[in-house]
Amino acid sequence: MTEIVAYFSVNTTVGCNFMKTLLTIINLFFWTTLFGQTKTHNNIKYSNDDTSIWYKYQLKVINDLSLTRLDTSSSPFYFRVWKSNQVIEVWKNKEDIYSGLLTTWVTENTPINEKQTGRTLIDKKLFQSDSVKLIIDLIKSSQILKLPTDDSIKGWRHGFDGLTYITEYSDQTSYSFKTYWTPSAQDKSLNEAKFVQSFVDTIFNLSNAKTIWKNFQKSIPFECYTVGGSIGCKVLSKKEKRRFTKERKNYLQQKYLQKQRGTM
Repeated sequence: MTEIVAYFSVNTTVGCNFMKTLLTIINLFFWTTLFGQTKTHNNIKYSNDDTSIWYKYQLKVINDLSLTRLDTSSSPFYFRVWKSNQVIEVWKNKEDIYSGLLTTWVTENTPINEKQTGRTLIDKKLFQSDSVKLIIDLIKSSQILKLPTDDSIKGWRHGFDGLTYITEYSDQTSYSFKTYWTPSAQDKSLNEAKFVQSFVDTIFNLSNAKTIWKNFQKSIPFECYTVGGSIGCKVLSKKEKRRFTKERKNYLQQKYLQKQRGTM
């Protein structure tokens, strides 16, 4: 964002006219700069369709996970694919060097009679260069970037349960956001669904995502947590349950005290 600061002192009518003209020029420059930086958005419909709802939800997740917003990214190439509680992203910097990252996370889910803690456990792993190359080659050779979102694919059905895969792609001038609801639940004759499922399976296999998830799951410090649209819970004894309950209570008390100190 460009900031312009103008200093002047006027006391005459001519000076007032000059001030108005200068302010007009500043406003025009600001809005021209702002709109010049705006990307073309593809597949984002500002209504209550499935794609729009997912887009708004993902913005919150992106913020919670401290990920880059691709609709404002300056990278010449940035691709991201979401699967339940894991997301893969690969990007190119200004020196034309590719990097990749796998983010795994869960959000704590407390019993219905308790206040939610809002805690999220996040694990981020950078890919080795050979893995990044394999992933980039897959993206480019598969033509996944040319596939339309499922709303635009004839015969693609939607439901309430299941798993929605999401892809995001951004370059310096455009941004696309696409959703694919449960490819495995589509008609077997729908080639696009088979293609999406194969692509997702392959890219997450290249990322060693399944092994990383299993190791991550062992480290989760919560009694219950949200995984996609489901809730996973540890099998605990009564003594262990009391310990988890006490820990959540202590956490919320500390959180409240810190908030109070911050407002004093």
